[in-house]
Amino acid sequence: MTVARWTAVAFGAAGVAFLLFPLLRPWPDESVATTDLAVAFASDRWVLSHLCGILGLALLAPALLGLRTVLARGGAPDDGGAGPGGRAGVSSATWALIAAWVGAGLAALYFGAEIFGLRTIAEAALREDDLGLLADVEVLRTQPWAITLFGAGLLLIAGAGVLAAVALWRAGTRPRWAGVPLALGLVLVLPQFFGGPELRITHGALVAAGCLLAAVAVRQLSRPSADMVAA
Repeated sequence: MTVARWTAVAFGAAGVAFLLFPLLRPWPDESVATTDLAVAFASDRWVLSHLCGILGLALLAPALLGLRTVLARGGAPDDGGAGPGGRAGVSSATWALIAAWVGAGLAALYFGAEIFGLRTIAEAALREDDLGLLADVEVLRTQPWAITLFGAGLLLIAGAGVLAAVALWRAGTRPRWAGVPLALGLVLVLPQFFGGPELRITHGALVAAGCLLAAVAVRQLSRPSADMVAA
């Protein structure tokens, strides 16, 4: 499998994972401690959906590594890789890769707490028939170190999206804005957590569409330009 092909696959898989996260996630009323809430937190759907969220974040780094490799090997269609556009695209992709790698690592720590910490609390509440234990859910979610690292990680993910869009723009993709939907989706990863199910599912679809468009752009960059073929 060529670099461009596995890069496109990585982008596509990341998009699917981002979409599956809100689609699979249970959406109980979290304003009141109820049995339904405990059951949702303890469910396999809760675990699977959050694993998809982690997978989506984790796949961004290899996808961006592939983008950087494609740009470094082939350059931009506008200049055959020799001009400043190609070099600028590689530089932006490099910083996008670094930001995505570190950001995903930081955010994954919080996702782990959401998956296993909340499930453990919910299982204890159901086992002991004590819904009061669900009060610890908010304590876990707002633990200062956890929420700080999570926020920092998602801000880095947002930066990675913007840098990836810059790299694709400077590489001369057609359309040049091919990376903008992905950038917008990744910038909105943090604020969308404060929205309801409909908003979060819509956001998942936006990121999926952005990843798909980025995958198409990478395949385009891997093909020789018309001028190069004619030469």
